[in-house]
Amino acid sequence: MSTTTVAPTTAVPANTMAPSSTTVAATTTSAVPTTATPTTVAPTTVAPTTATSTTVPPATTTAPTSTTVAATTTSPVPTTTFVLEDTFRGVTSEAIKIGLTVIDFESLNRIFHLSLTYDNWIPVFEAVVADINSRGGILGRRVDLVSRSFLPVGSVTADAACTELTEDEQVFAVVNGFAGPGAEDVNECFTDLHETVLVGGHPTPEQINRARAPWIAYDMSLTRRGVAFVNLLRKTGWLDDLGPYLILGANPEYQPIIDDMVTALEAADETVSVVAISDYTGDEAATIFFLDVLTERARVEGVESFLVVGEDPYTYEYLVRLGGEFNLLIHNGDSISSWSQDPPPNLESTLVITNMDFSSRDDPTWGRCLQIADAVAGTTVRPPTDLTDGETNHWAGMVNACQSLNLFEMVASAAGPHLTNESFAGAAASLGPIDLPGYAFASLGPDKHDARDSLTLARWNNEEMDFEAISEPTDVSD
Repeated sequence: MSTTTVAPTTAVPANTMAPSSTTVAATTTSAVPTTATPTTVAPTTVAPTTATSTTVPPATTTAPTSTTVAATTTSPVPTTTFVLEDTFRGVTSEAIKIGLTVIDFESLNRIFHLSLTYDNWIPVFEAVVADINSRGGILGRRVDLVSRSFLPVGSVTADAACTELTEDEQVFAVVNGFAGPGAEDVNECFTDLHETVLVGGHPTPEQINRARAPWIAYDMSLTRRGVAFVNLLRKTGWLDDLGPYLILGANPEYQPIIDDMVTALEAADETVSVVAISDYTGDEAATIFFLDVLTERARVEGVESFLVVGEDPYTYEYLVRLGGEFNLLIHNGDSISSWSQDPPPNLESTLVITNMDFSSRDDPTWGRCLQIADAVAGTTVRPPTDLTDGETNHWAGMVNACQSLNLFEMVASAAGPHLTNESFAGAAASLGPIDLPGYAFASLGPDKHDARDSLTLARWNNEEMDFEAISEPTDVSD
């Protein structure tokens, strides 16, 4: 199987140990995930005030008088008695202080004249934290949440939020992280510069290697998603019907993903006839010229399907204008979910295959998340596909709050009473398969830092003007 490669034509770490302090004796059972039915707990602490994102006071530096915390469950589970101490920056005998970063959608709409309908995510995060605390917190420690917002354009507001959370607030961990061009790279301000745990984002292998604190994610990394898409096509029986393949990267940064996909396809005895990288994404005229040459090469090589890695709208539009001459496979279907509201023209003749998350309120893994989100929104929270134009999207906030905080609670509980960066990392590496809201399959391991393992194969339905699921959620971890 020959492969032709087409070249383009043209800060100080924070203290890791808190001062010695009076200890707190806690008698408790293991933490109960947000997705489970809550247990009946007799806590002796009060959940923190979370009316706004900045009202939670920093954890005290003076240890309180010893207190016995008894977490009593309704099931006959033996209790475990242990001593809680101040173990790390942001971790006292009474509380774990965590940061939250969220996009300021109101300012984003105003500054850039957009009409995004996302709600403010902070209240639903606060409500999920309150639910954790109502169940006794994490091994007897309550969770204190401190929030900062940012704009997903450029690094200025993200840099400021990172500095405030790490240097001023001295949080133990941050959930959600930064997203958007120029902001997403600032996640390393947490994990590298300030050695602070991060739960969220889409870290690359290089970023994981540079991290000096644990970095785990609930969603699947873009790097792993390439091979996962190949595994999904193989497991659902589509792989043989779509080759030979041309793999096109939207920019040179996707080369490692493409290399892994080529290896996976060839291991499945599929033909990858051409591999190409575009230097012209975002430039319509240059992209068209580049694709004029590339499609001629594809015809000569007998290519059936273009597999596009990365976001490249001009490439999508060009290929569907060819009237179905080539199948269009898209590496990350979540990046084109907006097609249901604004699809590119001429889709009627092209087979478009991708992988997506088909969210539903009927998914039992959401557990208590739906009740919590409904109460915050004051309405029934529904997936984006069920919303009318202009209707507020409460779903995205719920998903990110429930998945990030559930994962944090799970790992922090497994880390035991002596919570530090090291114990958190060890706990994450030891978990194996886990239950995570919204995903049929998920796991963490020694070299696996992104939890999601499930993908659903999707095909564009031109009559419905939307993607349709053509498989069940599939475990694509191998």
